Amino acid sequence: MHFLPERFSRFINISRISALCGALFIFSAHLATASDTGELPPFTPADVPPAPDYAVASSWLDLPKNPDRFAVDIIWLYPTVLVDNSAWLMDITRKDLIAGAAESVATEARIFSGQANLYAPLYRQMNLAGFNLPEAERDAIVAYGEDDAKRAMAYYMEHYNKGRPFILAAHSQGSYVLTQLLVDYWGKLGIEDRLIAGYVVGWSLTRQDLKDNPAITICENALQTGCFVSYNSVAPGRQKASPLILPGAIVVNPLTWTREDTLAPASDNRGSTFFNKDHTYQILPGFASAQIADGGLAVVAKDPERLNSPFFPEGVYHGFDYPLFYENIMANASQRIQTYLAGRE
Repeated sequence: MHFLPERFSRFINISRISALCGALFIFSAHLATASDTGELPPFTPADVPPAPDYAVASSWLDLPKNPDRFAVDIIWLYPTVLVDNSAWLMDITRKDLIAGAAESVATEARIFSGQANLYAPLYRQMNLAGFNLPEAERDAIVAYGEDDAKRAMAYYMEHYNKGRPFILAAHSQGSYVLTQLLVDYWGKLGIEDRLIAGYVVGWSLTRQDLKDNPAITICENALQTGCFVSYNSVAPGRQKASPLILPGAIVVNPLTWTREDTLAPASDNRGSTFFNKDHTYQILPGFASAQIADGGLAVVAKDPERLNSPFFPEGVYHGFDYPLFYENIMANASQRIQTYLAGRE
């Protein structure tokens, strides 16, 4: 399994974690600050919250009111929302954490939810501080979230899917968990022919991952189905500063949907979308270009100051992986859906 490289620890520590949530997205309004709760004690099995029961609606962040509204489904794994010092694992009954996760549905997953039936399981994700632990300790903690996601997807396939094609999408820790599941299980499930596409954004799918599981296919064009997209946004030359870009990272450019390293100009960008806390938003066409370089997606933005955060190194645009290319991703999801459905006629 892959974990964040050691350089992550230079930018994340327990005293700064609650603020980091704002850099990841707009969850900070829902979360307690680290200073309110003190230091996290060593993790023990007694600290493990009850496992979600996916037969119960309360174990889902979102379920469609009308599951037959769309011909396709999406499974969404939300990014890190457990960022205070209250626990090593997310208790899925905590209202503040549920509210934080719900922000990702209202913003990031909104790209897909307008064209697919949205299923978003709650899972016992690891506290962001866990990425600072030795590998064996990290492995023991993050395994709970991975097991939850695996069980949620199994329950979805058995009880909700009804043979429909589906999209897999995630961001940040959600993409980390999804990557582990893909490496371990993809190609062995018997559902692979129903995948429209997977958007594994804000984490690295690597050459080693593909070597470990050759059933994982990376998207090569905008209309390909059954494949996966991965990228991490940075300013040019800031790839080594990003803790999410792992050795051997494979990148798909969300403006061209290819792995070619030619520059996609800002004129190809249909619109970057920036959300406010009240869920109003502004769409800015032509805001940013994109070019694959050194394992990252190098972004030149018209207003780069808008993308920086004091909690990630300057030029690491992790919190804006989806917003920067929002309209292009939305259009691409529609393209792939229509291509897949046309192929079934």
